[in-house]
Amino acid sequence: MGTDVAGRSSMSLDTSSPQPPRPENLTPATLNVMVVDDDPDATAALEVVVAGLGHTVVRAVDGLDALAKHTASSVDVIVCDWYLPRMTGLELCRRLRAGVDAPYVYFVLITGVGDRAGFLEGMRAGADDYLLKPVRLDDLEGRLVSASRVIALQRSLRARNDALARATDLWHRAAHVDPLTDSANRLQLREDLAALESRASRYGHCYSTAICDVDLFKPYNDLYGHVAGDHALRFVAATIGATLRRGDTLYRYGGEEFLVILPEQRALEARPVMERVRSEVAALGLRHGASPLGVLTISVGIAELEPEQGGAEAWLRRADAALYRAKANGRNRVEVDDDAGQRERSSAHALRRTD
Repeated sequence: MGTDVAGRSSMSLDTSSPQPPRPENLTPATLNVMVVDDDPDATAALEVVVAGLGHTVVRAVDGLDALAKHTASSVDVIVCDWYLPRMTGLELCRRLRAGVDAPYVYFVLITGVGDRAGFLEGMRAGADDYLLKPVRLDDLEGRLVSASRVIALQRSLRARNDALARATDLWHRAAHVDPLTDSANRLQLREDLAALESRASRYGHCYSTAICDVDLFKPYNDLYGHVAGDHALRFVAATIGATLRRGDTLYRYGGEEFLVILPEQRALEARPVMERVRSEVAALGLRHGASPLGVLTISVGIAELEPEQGGAEAWLRRADAALYRAKANGRNRVEVDDDAGQRERSSAHALRRTD
């Protein structure tokens, strides 16, 4: 069985076996290896061998010490004696395997010759391999070669999963964001409308929407070209987005139209917000030779979501009708849905009668 280098019955090392040359393709990459044992002599002997194989070594005296050190700075491999004070190697292995989204740790349990019956128990607890005492150099090196392959595979899989997650985020963004204006697009709007309509019906939340249309945009494109038109749309989108509240959402609705969702605002409360937006767009001073005002402007139609009046589709139609009134009334103005306007007039009339 070979000579016990540490001279102890704990985790010991047998160096009597021959050491054939290692083929380069089997040489393990550098690993961060934790050696866990309460016998300092046995641990020191293993440290020398592991370091001699080109790996870095961390020492722990028992399971709790190993768990704390691994939590602070994770290792690749843990070579651990089964019987330890405070927390056994078996319990340490179970604790590590219960972790979620942690880097994989290759776990090697070391047992006495009489502990072979516990092999399956260790494997069921999550151990990857085991060593018998006294530990032979070639056995330990073989376990580390195997660990290197498993860790390399785990790292490769994690890198691929991370890359896939990043690609998924990019694909989701590409599908839900307008590439010209960096605003949410109609697909995102469709998904958001379904959710907010449900919240409005179930919990009584109120929402207003505003459809903004760039005035006389076709003459603008005809006069200055489509590249200038694209630049203008970017400026308009950026200005609308910068003027809104943090909880509001801007969408590219189509062509030169933008749509804004304003949560927890009645239509008449949304009006001053959108008046400010309209004013800020005009203040950009984008020259428009085909407009009577000489600058690029927007018209806005506002409506409030009323689930009992047909839901989201009817809501958008009412906002669109308000937008057409803004256009018909001279452009560069904000109009509110007739129903909201009627409610405002009724409230004002009731207030005058009370006075």
